[in-house]
Order: sequence, then structure tokens, then C-alpha cells
Amino acid sequence: MNIKSLLLGSAAALVAVTGARAADAVVVAEPEPVEYVRVCDVYGSGFFYLPGTETCLKIGGYVRVDIRGGDFYGASYLDDPHVGVRSAAGEETYNNRVRFQLRADARSETEYGTLRSYAAINFNYQVSGSGTTGYDMEDGVSIEHAYIE
Repeated sequence: MNIKSLLLGSAAALVAVTGARAADAVVVAEPEPVEYVRVCDVYGSGFFYLPGTETCLKIGGYVRVDIRGGDFYGASYLDDPHVGVRSAAGEETYNNRVRFQLRADARSETEYGTLRSYAAINFNYQVSGSGTTGYDMEDGVSIEHAYIE
């Protein structure tokens, strides 16, 4: 019985030690949660903190698409003072315009108060039915508002 209990004790000790090592190998450290975007409530809705700074940023804008067409479009095209005369009446059957406005508003607190920079930039594009690109005063890139306060 002495040998039998010695064998059983040794087997039990071997299983306990092996199980402990296996459990240690399976333990995986969980990654800490990373906060990519923090909401900035100080200046209203839509602002977020730039990573690594205390500057709040709000990005916005809009897209506008105008499409006009038809047989009567060529006749009324010459009467439009904003577009200008580019061809004879009835030559163009459609016209489209696209405008994209990008607004950026950045704010941060300084020892003198709030430092704000704002810009609203317009991107305009126009094409007529003859395939020519319009070059009136509205085409291209323009800055509607830009200031530092």
C-alpha cells in the first residue's frame, strides 16, 4: 500500500503542476480601450477634440446639384445675366451646376479667452449641353468667409 499511495500522490502532484503551467500560458492581457474621438461639449453640438490637444473642431458643409434641361432652355439661356452669352439660342439643351461648401470651425481656450478660426470654402463646377465648361464668376474655388477671432 505504501508504493500504491506514493504513485497516486506523485501522479496527483504531476497533474496539479502541469495544469498550473497550462493555465499561465493561456492568460492574455486585454488591450486598454482607446478613445479615438472625444466629444467637446463646451462650444455646442458637433464639436470634437483633436487627438492629443485641447482644440475643438467642427467640420460641416453641404452639396448642391442643379440640373436644367429642355428645348426652351437654350432660348432662356441667353436671357440669364448671371451666365452670359456663350452660344446661339437653342444650341444647348441642358446645364448642370454643382456646389460643395466645406465649413471648418476650430476653437481653443487661451489665457486671453477663446481663440476661434473659421472658414467656409465653396467649390463650384458648371457644364453646359455642348460639353463646354462654363467660366462665369461663380466657377472655381472661392472663400465665402474666413477669419480668426
